[in-house]
Amino acid sequence: MVYPRRHEGIYKNRGDNPWVSIRIRQGVGRDPSKWFSNQLRVVAEVSKAYSDGRAMLGTRGDIEIFKVDFRLFDEVVTRLKEAGLDPRDSCGNSVRNPIPCTSQFCPYAHVNAEVLSTFIGDYFRYKSEYEQPSLPHRIKISISACERACAVPVAQDIGIVAKSNGKFDIYLGGGIGEHAFSAKLAFTDVDAEDLLPICMGVAEVFRRSGERRGFKWVVKLRGLDKAKEEVLAIAREVKPKLPKPPDPTPRFIKSRIVKIPYPTGWVAADELIRLANVADRYGFGYVLLFNNQSIYIPIREEVDRIEELSNYEVRDPGPMYPDGPTTVACLGNELCPPGLIDTTGLGHKIHIHLSKLNEPIRVGISGCTHDCGMSWIADIGLEPFGSKTRILITMGGSPTALGFVIGTVDPGDAELAVQVLLDMYRRSGVRGVRNFVVKVGVDAIRSELTRLVSSFRSPDKDINIVFGPD
Repeated sequence: MVYPRRHEGIYKNRGDNPWVSIRIRQGVGRDPSKWFSNQLRVVAEVSKAYSDGRAMLGTRGDIEIFKVDFRLFDEVVTRLKEAGLDPRDSCGNSVRNPIPCTSQFCPYAHVNAEVLSTFIGDYFRYKSEYEQPSLPHRIKISISACERACAVPVAQDIGIVAKSNGKFDIYLGGGIGEHAFSAKLAFTDVDAEDLLPICMGVAEVFRRSGERRGFKWVVKLRGLDKAKEEVLAIAREVKPKLPKPPDPTPRFIKSRIVKIPYPTGWVAADELIRLANVADRYGFGYVLLFNNQSIYIPIREEVDRIEELSNYEVRDPGPMYPDGPTTVACLGNELCPPGLIDTTGLGHKIHIHLSKLNEPIRVGISGCTHDCGMSWIADIGLEPFGSKTRILITMGGSPTALGFVIGTVDPGDAELAVQVLLDMYRRSGVRGVRNFVVKVGVDAIRSELTRLVSSFRSPDKDINIVFGPD
């Protein structure tokens, strides 16, 4: 009953019950990263009335609530739409919400990523030909406003990166989780008016392919050159029929920023209300969501301290990747049907070790090989592997490169393994986890884990089979 409606933003929860989750994104015409105070209050009210009083911050600028009775799904969606929120195309086989970096609060931005994201995302919404069952798999898009690529193009089906010359590079065929693929640079110096036609080309090539494993397999099996040729042919055909993009000139909003991290993503409904009040009192009446399970509150320039958030620094705006310490985790086995491990419990334990370093390190934890915790692009990534569940460790991931495969451990040793890795990193004196892996070497890291973590195993052919071919 639930599966055919997944593109409406619905997902079955674990267990023999009528519960579903609702993945909420901004409605049509709205900046996907900007959540207004009244919307936070509505999410809190819905969570209290229909769920368990909690919400989870996603990794695509969305918020998810759980344990909603399936029979009340439409009633909840109606309430959300009244506040300009809409779950449509946030789940299932659909063109997902294109995630922008928060360019309006970053002085490095070359373009307004938010306005381009809204334009591209709105075009695909509510179009049945780009939703289940017509679309064989999801399509993920991100837009980065500069070459720092905070919106992680390496892991997207379509990764758009703005350049200083006013044009864009486009990466195709990325995808994490089981069979992790690194996106390939497909087009360079693309004009803004060609972004939507190329996205349309990808969606149409993929739709016609019927490839149920994702667009990354279309690129892999046909080759990048052939895939580019097919995408461009459709892009040229549809371009005259498509709307023109809005002016992408960057728009910098002068402010300061407070970041409130929520390790593993869980936020109480009352906390959302508290942050909404802070945004109204000190800021502009909204907060920002991105891909790292943190809430950012833009505040007025003259504010240098917030009593209600006295433990958090008021800082100048800037890039949001890397930005840590950050522990990102998916739902895990608490409520997600394919979840194999307790990501929340493990994440909180690891975050204690991570916080002691107080460096911009991101740990990503996933409960299954779907990799909703984005482990492959984290500084340290943990993801279940194999039928007899073990945890795959990757290290040195970034917005433009997947992590190096280190090996596997038993779930009970995952916390210890991360502690060993963090200790090695601290002693090395190298700044940046990827730099650390390159300088110290994967073999040395494996040797230390072998010495200190009894269940650690170096990669074997089974890992290559499951996590290949890239």
